[in-house]
Amino acid sequence: MKKILNILLFTIIALVSFSTNVYAQQTIFNVPSADLTEKGMIFFQHQSSFSNKFAGFDNNFVLGVGKNSELDITLFDVGTKNIQNEVLALGFKSVIPLFEKNYTKLTFGHLIPISLRGNGVGGYTYSHLSTVLPRINTRLTSGIAIGTTTLFDRDFVCYIAGVEQPITKRLSLVMDWYSGRHSNGFLIPGFYYSFTPKTILSLGYRIRNKTQNGPNGFIVEISKFF
Repeated sequence: MKKILNILLFTIIALVSFSTNVYAQQTIFNVPSADLTEKGMIFFQHQSSFSNKFAGFDNNFVLGVGKNSELDITLFDVGTKNIQNEVLALGFKSVIPLFEKNYTKLTFGHLIPISLRGNGVGGYTYSHLSTVLPRINTRLTSGIAIGTTTLFDRDFVCYIAGVEQPITKRLSLVMDWYSGRHSNGFLIPGFYYSFTPKTILSLGYRIRNKTQNGPNGFIVEISKFF
C-alpha cells in the first residue's frame, strides 16, 4: 500500500506541475536514461546509496563516441559497508531516435560485469522506449532488463520504468522502478537539480519490492560532464 500511495502521489504532482526544458542526465536513478553523451564528451556520475545498516558506492564513466552510442565503464560497490562484491562493468549504450516530433527513442545497452572478488563474469542487458508527452513535457520510459548473479545477487528478467517531469529549467521530479526480487528491485522517487548545464545533483529514496532486495534508504548522485 505504501508503494501504491507513493506512485499515486508522484503521478499527481507530475501531471499538474508547470514544466519547461531541463538539462539532461544519463540515468534516472538506476534505470538508464534515453539521454546520450555527445561525441567527444566525458560523463562522470557518482552514486551513494545508504541506510543505517548499508552503504553502497558506484562510479560511472562514459565516453560519447558518436553514431548514437557511448561507451561505459562502471565500478560497483566499491568501498561499501556490509557488502563485499566489487564489480567492474564494461559496456555500451545506443539510443535511436524514432519520432523527432515527440522525442520518442529506442534505447539498448549491455554491460559485462567482472567480479573483482573472483566471483566470475556475468551480463546485464536492457532496452526501453521513451517518449515525451505534449504540453506537460513528461518523459515516460518503459522496457525490460536482464541481469545475472555476478552483479545482482541472482539471475532475473524484470520490467523497468521511469518518469521525468521538468518543473523549472533546472529542477525535475523523477522516479524509476525495477520490478522483481534482486539487488536493483526498488522504486525510487526523488528529484534532480542542475546547478549548471554540466553539473547535476540527484536525491531520492529507494523503496524495496521485497525484503530480500535489501534495506530502504537514500540515494545521492553527483553528475558532471567534461
